[in-house]
Amino acid sequence: MSEKNTDDPQQRKSRHAYLKYSGLAFQMAGVVIISILAGQWLDNKLGFEKPIFTISFVLFFFSAFMYKLYRELLQK
Repeated sequence: MSEKNTDDPQQRKSRHAYLKYSGLAFQMAGVVIISILAGQWLDNKLGFEKPIFTISFVLFFFSAFMYKLYRELLQK
C-alpha cells in the first residue's frame, strides 16, 4: 500500500516559504561579490586611486536587492 502525504496545508506552506527564502543569503552574497568585482575592474580600468565605483556599485546593487526583497515580502 502506498502511504498518502499527511502534511497539513500549514506545514506545506511553511516548507514552501523555507525553500523559497533558503537561498537568500547566497543571492545576497553573489550580488555583493559581483558588484565588488565589477567596481574594482572599472576603477582600475579608469585609473581611479579611490574605490569610487566599487563603493557605488555595492551600495546601489545591495539597495536594489533589498528593495526587491521588500516587494516580494509585501506580496505575501
